[in-house]
Amino acid sequence: MTYVVTESCIRCKYTDCVDVCPTDAFREGPNFLVIAPDECIDCTLCVAECPVDAIYAEDDVPADQRDFILLNAELAGQWEPIVEKKPGLPDADDWAGRKDKRGELRRCEDARPSRSTAGLAAAPGRQSGNLDAATNSGSQPPEESSP
Repeated sequence: MTYVVTESCIRCKYTDCVDVCPTDAFREGPNFLVIAPDECIDCTLCVAECPVDAIYAEDDVPADQRDFILLNAELAGQWEPIVEKKPGLPDADDWAGRKDKRGELRRCEDARPSRSTAGLAAAPGRQSGNLDAATNSGSQPPEESSP
């Protein structure tokens, strides 16, 4: 079993979890972190450190977030390790607690905007570009709806 970073991390990328990982299992993307499943040793240290509650044991990932299991494995093979804590993204506090952020996930620094959220993980043998949403410095978080 491994631990999995889920949607709550998107556009926040707090790295408190990285500081406590004894195996350097975290990988860093432009606006999201993932855990390399082959390096995670199930120590649970990262779970309590995540200020947005984005990390779950693989067996405990909520049903609507299960696609992040494959996404973590896929992106861990593409992104570089992160081994020390860094500041969160500049507008992380504005995005913390927001829902439906899948369309904001960027796979690479030069990603083009795309709001499609269908199929998080790419089918075997093909690249998926549907998660490459731009997070330009002028981007604003979605407005919360009034009750």
